[in-house]
Amino acid sequence: MSQIIDINTMFGPHPSAAADLSVDELQSMMEKHGVGTCCTLSTVGMLLDHNSGNAATKAACSESKHMLPVATVNPQMVFDLEGPFTKFKADGYCMVRLFPDWQGWQPDYAPAIAIAKRLEVEGLPLYVEIDGSGTATRLVNALVAHPSALILGGITQETVAEAIVLMRSHARIYVETSQLVAVGAIRQVVESVGAERLLYGSGAPARPMASGLAAVKHAGLNAAQSEKVLGRNAAELLGV
Repeated sequence: MSQIIDINTMFGPHPSAAADLSVDELQSMMEKHGVGTCCTLSTVGMLLDHNSGNAATKAACSESKHMLPVATVNPQMVFDLEGPFTKFKADGYCMVRLFPDWQGWQPDYAPAIAIAKRLEVEGLPLYVEIDGSGTATRLVNALVAHPSALILGGITQETVAEAIVLMRSHARIYVETSQLVAVGAIRQVVESVGAERLLYGSGAPARPMASGLAAVKHAGLNAAQSEKVLGRNAAELLGV
């Protein structure tokens, strides 16, 4: 079986945690549950300053070959579209994540769309957190011409039907699994658009890595489908 790749992890201060999310705790979870690689970022970039956060991410990932750095950008803080975020690929980042809900902007926010268009030259996957019905539709409509892979995070039982319709219309759209924990949700996506369009993510260490893994492993998929969701799809998408 291919190694397990978790595309949704983070470390640092988090409003839902009493203490900072620890890199050591994340690595401990990975070892315990057999996760070979994780894509991770510093929450400083999500919550405060993306430049400082991205620097912290690179520093943490430089200490472990099993951690891939994820860049983030806050569109509210970008005034120069030729800034350092146009060199993410050269700097070793594996994808770019945007957090409209945490940062207080809408998915069709003009600065975010301008950044996405500028990032096209990077060719990196763009991962956007989705919050509530209609958000994914607005995002996809705004980025309809974006050529890189678009990963929808935060898809739940309430928004999975919307995601499936969008995935059927756009071959480059993927869904991350961390909140698809309702019985039958993961299997429904696989039956609708194929196992190739799902990427395993946990939200660790803010959320238990075990529950995300269990949701995939007990989704009623065959061995080949499970292997794709748990790692092969991410390996192909990220080139690892």
